[in-house]
Amino acid sequence: MNLEIENANNNLNHDNFSNDLKKHLEKTNTSFSIDRFEENFAVCENLKTGEFLNIPIELLPDNCKEGSILRFENNKYILDEEKTKATQKEIESLVNNLFKKKK
Repeated sequence: MNLEIENANNNLNHDNFSNDLKKHLEKTNTSFSIDRFEENFAVCENLKTGEFLNIPIELLPDNCKEGSILRFENNKYILDEEKTKATQKEIESLVNNLFKKKK
């Protein structure tokens, strides 16, 4: 009976490791948009999946703000200034087109 318990524990450890690895790989080469800040966290949207993630502020670059786009590379979050600017321009264009008067 001990063997069954040990095997069950090994399977749980294997499952936990697999889940942790899967989560880590999903973050790698993924972009996140900072939606807002709440207490000591940045609430970020995974731009691939649409899921939201709370990232501790101390893990973020200093110059991040709402709307900033982050990449997860080499186990850290990096501000993607190019993608942030492109996204801001796209949003600005959409807003301008929304309020344009039709002739």
